[in-house]
Amino acid sequence: MIAITSKAVNPRARWLAAGLTGTVLAGMTGCGDDKPAVTPSSSPSAASASPSPTADAESAEAEAAALTAYQNYVRSYVAASNKGDYNAKLDRFVANPALLTVRQDLLIKFQQGLVTTGEPVSAPAVSKVDTTRRPFTAEIEDCFDTSGWDVVSKKTGKSARTKGQATRYVVIAQAELFGDGQWRIREVNAQRERSC
Repeated sequence: MIAITSKAVNPRARWLAAGLTGTVLAGMTGCGDDKPAVTPSSSPSAASASPSPTADAESAEAEAAALTAYQNYVRSYVAASNKGDYNAKLDRFVANPALLTVRQDLLIKFQQGLVTTGEPVSAPAVSKVDTTRRPFTAEIEDCFDTSGWDVVSKKTGKSARTKGQATRYVVIAQAELFGDGQWRIREVNAQRERSC
């Protein structure tokens, strides 16, 4: 899985993550990615946080669906960023305020002649899920590694990565189940001070 997120305000540093309420990964279908979207399985992901013994089927389903939305969000954002596609359709898996941040990130990179190359490594797991009230929500914790994913000048191919910036860190994302039955990522927070 691939993922991107960062609180960085520096436009060159923002490539590592789209600041969705502090940081954002963006992911949507429709951005021309040849890779199929991840589909939720009937059982929770093995990478998910272990549910309590009393967790019911609804909670397990919510965990799986929220994790799938996050994975699709990351995949779609990375594809859009690698192509320099600031018009990528991202609203299937990401919602405001994260959506606005991701779109701004992609536009800034385009205006500065920057694209990304390679792919990050992502290891997300659901750390919390709340199905006791509507809308259902989930928190996802990811160990996000950008060492194999770089921001470069489209013209020269030279790296524009900010020196000294962490490349492996914890990302916390908030997901929500919307009225149309689709889970979307609403907030992403890259905690660069927390290595993983």
